Amino acid sequence: MIRIKTLFRPLASLKLTIICLACAMVLVFVGTLDQVHIGIYEAQNRYFKSFALFLPIPGTRFAVPWFPGGYVVGGVLLLNLIAAHLARFKFSWKKLGIVVLHAGLILMLVGQLITSIFQVESQMRLDEGERKNFSESPYFDELAITDKSQPDRDRIISIPDSDLRKGRTIQVPGTDFKVVVNDFYPNSALVNPGRLPSPAYPHLKLGPMAVAVQIPKTYKQDERNVATAAVTLLDKDQPAGSWSVSSGFPQPVNFQVGGKPFQIALQPQRYYQPFSLQLLKFRHDRYAGTDIAKNFSSQVRLVDPARKEDRELSIYMNHPLRYAGLTFYQAGYDNNDRTTILQVVQNPGRLVPYISCGLLVAGLLLQFGMHLFRFARKMQGASASAS
Repeated sequence: MIRIKTLFRPLASLKLTIICLACAMVLVFVGTLDQVHIGIYEAQNRYFKSFALFLPIPGTRFAVPWFPGGYVVGGVLLLNLIAAHLARFKFSWKKLGIVVLHAGLILMLVGQLITSIFQVESQMRLDEGERKNFSESPYFDELAITDKSQPDRDRIISIPDSDLRKGRTIQVPGTDFKVVVNDFYPNSALVNPGRLPSPAYPHLKLGPMAVAVQIPKTYKQDERNVATAAVTLLDKDQPAGSWSVSSGFPQPVNFQVGGKPFQIALQPQRYYQPFSLQLLKFRHDRYAGTDIAKNFSSQVRLVDPARKEDRELSIYMNHPLRYAGLTFYQAGYDNNDRTTILQVVQNPGRLVPYISCGLLVAGLLLQFGMHLFRFARKMQGASASAS
């Protein structure tokens, strides 16, 4: 036991705790300022969901780390807290409240790590009367190849946009297909061919009325990058077709290989579910005489054949739908109040913050209660002695 305490003593330093807290304050301060330029999502990835902050070297493609990221700061702080208990703490019932309090702190850090790694966010846009069994990522795209040869179901093979790089050849899982990426624009603008500065201006042709030109990536909260790719599909190393596809023009391209019908499209990454939601009615209430939103809600129909679910329900502000490990929040609306936008969140650590906060409150109440009880007994004893 003494050896364990000696081993953990350097990591249990109070100075290390202060350094970690100071680094966390710097991250929060700099990340908050930078989110004005790069948006909340990118700021979270750069400052809090990273191991280090990197400084690019001018004139090169390299960057050097200059400050620890959120994973390093949080991880060291977690180890510091655990090591402090192992190296210094001696358990007694008088300190039970402190034990519970620190258990809540440790659980909160672990819960934040679980959420950061495993949480998946997407959106489901539904027009009135429309039914969907999938949501779409607001940040990522996918190259989807759909096998439509089966009459009762489609087989969809997805290649994430992170794998699409110019000159790369990708083996399509479970098939004899290979995808050759001839060119790839992470963000592009779709324009009429007549608006090009010259016919030789770099572009990808999407059709007779539209071409894509590359533009810098956007990090604005209300804008989305429009990826465009030029790909060639190989069947058993023989060309089956070449196309330019764009997430800003997600109409699938039909083609055939060996007499079987297929489709290919570059589209927002989809998350399919074994159940569907249908928007029955969207309601947007305003305060009388103003355009200020008072409430907006979606009346939806949930159908899940596997669980024999078929019911209607409402999703509105502060009243999400929780079903099958997913949470559907009312996030927005569009199309003159005929389209609802639901934020879909899958977070396996959803309950951890509630549990950790409960432990924190219990630890504080227990510790202060025990002190109060001992103080009352001491005062009672003093009063008895005086009388």
